[in-house]
Amino acid sequence: GRVGAFVPFTSREDVEFYSSLEGYLRAEAPRPTGRDPQAYRSYYAPMKHVVDGDLCDAYGQLPFDAKQKIAEKLERSVGEVMKKLEDTRNALL
Repeated sequence: GRVGAFVPFTSREDVEFYSSLEGYLRAEAPRPTGRDPQAYRSYYAPMKHVVDGDLCDAYGQLPFDAKQKIAEKLERSVGEVMKKLEDTRNALL
């Protein structure tokens, strides 16, 4: 299991960044269970206005070419995306 928390974003830029990253990762990230992340997370109740932090964290596990492809879509470098993920994770801990 895992212990999670709901943490509100403080800026619209963060909401747009993480929503976009999550959307690209739904298409690119390998699925260990083979299930669609949206369907899995919404199994009991629809998931609305929530960004899946576990899915966003999966960015770090992708091969470099996949990371670069997603970073280009986000108009950032791989390093910038990784730094933003790390900064957000550290701010929560």
